[in-house]
Amino acid sequence: MTLNRSKTQLDRMLGNLNGEQTLGRGRLFWLGFVIVVALLAFAPEFVSRYQIITYSNFLISGFLALSLCLIWGYTGILSLGQAAFFGIGGYAYGIISINFIETHGNTNLALLGGILIPVVAALIVGLVMFYARLKGVYVAILMLVVSLLMELFLLQTADPFYRLGLAALGGFNGLQSAGPDAPSLPSLILGLGESVIEFDGRNTTFYYLVLSTLVVVYLALRWLVNSSYGYVLIGCREDLDRTESIGYDVRIIQLSVFCLAAAIAGLSGVFYTSWGTFVHPNSFGVSANILPVIWVSVGGRKDLTAALVGCLLLEWVSLQLASKGSYSMLVMGAIMVLVMLLAPRGLILQFGEWLQRLCTPKAKTNTYEIIDNQGDS
Repeated sequence: MTLNRSKTQLDRMLGNLNGEQTLGRGRLFWLGFVIVVALLAFAPEFVSRYQIITYSNFLISGFLALSLCLIWGYTGILSLGQAAFFGIGGYAYGIISINFIETHGNTNLALLGGILIPVVAALIVGLVMFYARLKGVYVAILMLVVSLLMELFLLQTADPFYRLGLAALGGFNGLQSAGPDAPSLPSLILGLGESVIEFDGRNTTFYYLVLSTLVVVYLALRWLVNSSYGYVLIGCREDLDRTESIGYDVRIIQLSVFCLAAAIAGLSGVFYTSWGTFVHPNSFGVSANILPVIWVSVGGRKDLTAALVGCLLLEWVSLQLASKGSYSMLVMGAIMVLVMLLAPRGLILQFGEWLQRLCTPKAKTNTYEIIDNQGDS
């Protein structure tokens, strides 16, 4: 009786953050969440600078995993080209920052552009896809083709002709300054006037910025998928025709969530470009698009927490494999196949559900509670 009353109070306090559409709703989960965030926050005190730089890259990948989980796991839109919005965000940030860093002294406009320009791209592509009633494998293939075409174009832009203001697209060399007098691609610099802060990807300030932003985005998405809008997304995933038959315009819903996922992927691209002050056409390539699918599939595509944890774990595994040879993608593919056979809903998701059932009070306790409540009334 006490346990269930505490759970109700927790639900009331957290609201949609503790809804039914996300894994982990008890005190144990939230205690673990606080502990993990605290450990990540204190990590710079105990690990080397190189490891912090690496961890920053892992966290950046988390945004891309969350964006794919939102559209694939919750809405049923499998995109094999989600990295296209990552790359667009990175290039947009780089081009705008190179052109305006000397004028403004910050990258505020570049950050905004790196988020909004992928949304515009998603709006254009989404209008074609969803209003043409494309779904399933057709959406996946179309997105992959769009991403690969962008990679192919950018790889052919080594000629100095391909420039936007002070930024040269650079072809195989990646985005760069158009001349010796043009500024180089800067780190993230936020603020106004002289009150600016530089978030250098090699420093802990950048790590804390990415970590705090990832926590905010994760919690915001938990709230979203547990809201009435989130239930409509799940309705679209389960049965588009039935969802439309009860009065929802599924095309608008798909388009809106597609644009939201593009914004998150674009933010990931902004962080990545400012982290390494570099962006390359390979950001649109096959491996860049397949890796998020592996992260989300292995973790569990139908839950934000599972997808995020799966991404971070597989990024760590990939780093360990990279130090031993060039076969990391082969091993990652083998891991995905093995997990699909043994835990088709996702390894982290199925483990989390098992753990949640283990920690949930048995039905016998609930029966006594009902009797108690009837006696009280």
